[in-house]
Amino acid sequence: MTVRVPSWRYLPVALALIVPILVCVGWSWLHAQREQRAEAESAARIVRVQVGHIFTQAWSVLGRVTELTPKPCAEVLPTLQRWGTLNPYFRALILANQDHIYCSSVVGPVDVAVGDFTHWPLDTPPAEWMFSVAGTPLAPDRPAILLGEPGKDGYSGAVAVDGRYVLDLLNAVASLGDYKLELTVGKGAPIRSDSWGQSGQQAQRVYEEVTRVNGRVALAINVMAPPESLVRAWQKLLLSYLPVALLLGAGLAYGAYRLQVNRLSFKEQLRSAMRANEFQVYYQPVYGHLSGQCEGVEALMRWNRPGVGFVRPDIFIAAAEAEEMIIPLTQHLLRLIERDLQTWSTPPDFHIGVNIAPEHLSSAGLVSDIQTFMANVAARHPLIVLEITERSLIADSGQARQNIDVLRAQGVRVAIDDFGTGHCSLSYLQKFPVDYLKIDKGFVQAIQDSGDETPVLDVIITLAQRLNLAVVAEGVETQPQFDYLTSRGVAFIQGYLFARPMPSAEFVPWYVRHSPPGSAS
Repeated sequence: MTVRVPSWRYLPVALALIVPILVCVGWSWLHAQREQRAEAESAARIVRVQVGHIFTQAWSVLGRVTELTPKPCAEVLPTLQRWGTLNPYFRALILANQDHIYCSSVVGPVDVAVGDFTHWPLDTPPAEWMFSVAGTPLAPDRPAILLGEPGKDGYSGAVAVDGRYVLDLLNAVASLGDYKLELTVGKGAPIRSDSWGQSGQQAQRVYEEVTRVNGRVALAINVMAPPESLVRAWQKLLLSYLPVALLLGAGLAYGAYRLQVNRLSFKEQLRSAMRANEFQVYYQPVYGHLSGQCEGVEALMRWNRPGVGFVRPDIFIAAAEAEEMIIPLTQHLLRLIERDLQTWSTPPDFHIGVNIAPEHLSSAGLVSDIQTFMANVAARHPLIVLEITERSLIADSGQARQNIDVLRAQGVRVAIDDFGTGHCSLSYLQKFPVDYLKIDKGFVQAIQDSGDETPVLDVIITLAQRLNLAVVAEGVETQPQFDYLTSRGVAFIQGYLFARPMPSAEFVPWYVRHSPPGSAS
């Protein structure tokens, strides 16, 4: 028989197919942007490092040039010319007296006011300076970088670095990625690669950085790139990853489709599993601290599907609640416990803990279900403990309270399971008739081997004792946890330290081995 899926249920299938593709498109676009920025950053680093080498040499020579002040130009000119000739980066080495240049390694003695050089952005050099210019008096159309520092008695020295070397560097780096590069030193004029001025080619800034040279002067590098380069990189990534996204989307879509089909038939799967006896009960012993032996068990439903294995309880129980099958499943659990108890030899008042869902607790049929269960196991005279969650208290419309009142009058006990993990107001504990608090294992696992106090856990234990409620600690796995809890009056211990959950066939011999002689009946 083919299960017909309503058309609206195909929406998860479509989303499962489309989402991986959309994620691939978005991720590849962001990745292309990151790659472009990383490559642009690498290009800027090359420029910064190479320009830094030039500046290192320039600062070294500048110090020696400044030491020549205030000597006459005729005396120091041969030295300036020799230094300028030996270093290919320099356009000129200059000596100045306040606001007048009086010596240049290129033209020799001069008497020119700094303010007459319209290409220089500063009228009078400061104490120590460096900036880029669009040109110098001898080469007004060729950029340069000027460095200067003060000498003696109002004199100063300067080095003009030929911008041709910087331009060649910018052009070489720009060709690596179809870039447009711009370098600005200090508050000077920008030096730009030849690609910057190409017409008809739009570009956008992909990276910029500002660093400090000599601890004070800013060195700014801007990297521009046409939008097409980003699109090309994105398309390249899409060609690599889109097929994988399509395959993943197809797999997820198929899985979503199967999930929808299975969900529609989940009720029938549960009914079939109960008819086929695929469910079984595992019992986790509960240790009584005062008696020093097992005083009860918590009944845990397990589903062992043929060819699949065990289904996680949190999965099938949540699905049963969603499909309104939790009450039939609990009724089946009670019948399985009835069958198992026929082979037990436990004493009267042996605790049997059964988890009750909020829907069942608030149903009109709970009382009759539990009364039937009690009648069928009356030969063993167990103490039935209904384990409910904090959500059951909050969601109670009055029927749950009525059911509990009737059952407690007949000897049934109530425990709040996993206490502390929900949002139950403490006022509910005073209004709702309960007998036990089961501390969630998360609080137990917070106990340290060092024996340090766990304030929240101590508050819960104290609260239960003030309300005359017995305390059951779940998830006890170590001796320090056991010692911590029992020293604070916790009456019952449940966890792997004492015993793991086990089917009835294993529990019966286990109980015999762990019971004092004559205690079983």
